[in-house]
Amino acid sequence: MSTLWPRRHGRYCARSADENVPRRIWGMTRYTLSEFYNIRRSMKKRLTVYMITLGLILAAALIAGLFFFNQLKSPQEELCTSLSFRMEAFESDMKSMWRNVSVMGVHLSEDMSAIVQRQTSKLSALDGSADAMERLEEAMLEPLCQYVRQADCSGAFVVLNTSLGGEEFRGGLYVQRSNSARIASDLLLYRGMADVGRSHGVMPHRKWAQEFELSEFSELAGHLNTASAPIDRSCRTTSLLTLPGTSERAMLLTVPMLGADGTVYGLCGFEINQTYFSAHHVQPSGIGSLACLLSESTEGPDIPKALVTYPSGGFCFVPEELLTETGSRDGLTFFSGTELSFVGLSKPFSAADGDPEQHTLSVLLPKGDYNRIMLKRSLEIGGLLTLLIFFGAVCCLYYTRRYLRPVMRDIELLNKENCDGAQMTFDELRPVSAKLRFHEQTITDLETEKQELRGQVEDMQSQVEDTQGQLDDSLAQVRRLAYLGKKDLDPKDYENFLIGYARLSAKELEICCALARGLSTRQCAEQLGCAVSTIDTYRKRIYDKTKIHKVRQLQLCYALMRMQQAEQEI
Repeated sequence: MSTLWPRRHGRYCARSADENVPRRIWGMTRYTLSEFYNIRRSMKKRLTVYMITLGLILAAALIAGLFFFNQLKSPQEELCTSLSFRMEAFESDMKSMWRNVSVMGVHLSEDMSAIVQRQTSKLSALDGSADAMERLEEAMLEPLCQYVRQADCSGAFVVLNTSLGGEEFRGGLYVQRSNSARIASDLLLYRGMADVGRSHGVMPHRKWAQEFELSEFSELAGHLNTASAPIDRSCRTTSLLTLPGTSERAMLLTVPMLGADGTVYGLCGFEINQTYFSAHHVQPSGIGSLACLLSESTEGPDIPKALVTYPSGGFCFVPEELLTETGSRDGLTFFSGTELSFVGLSKPFSAADGDPEQHTLSVLLPKGDYNRIMLKRSLEIGGLLTLLIFFGAVCCLYYTRRYLRPVMRDIELLNKENCDGAQMTFDELRPVSAKLRFHEQTITDLETEKQELRGQVEDMQSQVEDTQGQLDDSLAQVRRLAYLGKKDLDPKDYENFLIGYARLSAKELEICCALARGLSTRQCAEQLGCAVSTIDTYRKRIYDKTKIHKVRQLQLCYALMRMQQAEQEI
């Protein structure tokens, strides 16, 4: 059967009984679904067990992969982290070394200044006096040797602001370790009186000289001229220089020697040469081909002007040239030279408080080793991912074989009328077979009924067309009435009605519509479930807003408004 249901604008439509077919099917299958609930619980237990097993196996594979390959990071990020650790360790080592020699340099300056004050009241009196100079060096040599043995250095020196050989020379002492690679080694006299050294068991160096030639130690003259108090703030380092007569490169820390009256007695300090630096400041690292540099250039690693050290048991060839920065990526800086390219990190570093410019600490890795490390890490990550995919595939195959295939086999058996004695894996599904066939027949019957209902729907459609014609005639009559009422209405009153109607609340609109249909106050109250007094109150509000005082006038205005709306919609 079909039913006519009203729609807006006077249209009617037929609701077919076809729409009730799904509800009927649902009502008939509810009983079967309730039976499926218990079956599903049993299957769900098995599925839960299999899925938990699968999750545990995958988790174990992931933990094993992370255990064997440390962490699942990008190779670039991991190398950057490793080099950052090396840089922090190298920076800490350099701060410790220069702090040690700076503090020891201040103590050395105080001790040497005290010796000068005890030996002479005026330093200029020593000019040209070999005996007086010998006595002063005799008093200074043993304390200076003790400082060399105690400090983190390869040698120590005292440059006096006096000379035996002229303005281009300065007297003093310079003591070095005979083997900078060994702490417990003999000392050699590099500058000073040879007889004084021999008397203390300090043999002259093979490139020994009695005095400092300022042209060979060019920066010492400048430090002498700018020496001032306080001495701990006047500690300065020289550029990396090649010691006269040798191939050894060294960096000197200089500290002024000042008298009580501010007289500059000279300079003292310590030497850090390349051999000592590379032997006693070996850096811990898991990367063997690594170079750690302390250079004076702030533009980039300047190898000819840098002290270089390596990891324990490792070595990295670094060409004697200035490396220029060519770019950076993921925290790593790329450097290139005419021969080789490097990857690493650089940062500024202050060796002494009185240095006018900062030095540069660099940790460098050859580009070829960098590429090999990247390849190795990529292969490790690829192996880990392959291992996870393999375990995942094995677990999925196991799950398919133990659960999905038996379920599909049982479903095929359900579709067969004769199972030929085949045993089902999930016996809970056996009672469902008869129910499913019953519902297949039910659906067939419903389809037949649906075809019959379609014929009835076509008959109802013809009735709807007839009814629609009657409605069109009624609408024409309403329009005529509205036209007649339009003559009786004052346009000003109708305009006030439209303005007030637009301001009505939802409840007021509902009551206005009921009054316009001709319902009385009591009928409106019964229909809306309100008290009569409530309807009266809302009616007064409607009259106040629309400027209307009679029900007849309200009905005419409402009918005219509806007619205009219908015309606009058409």
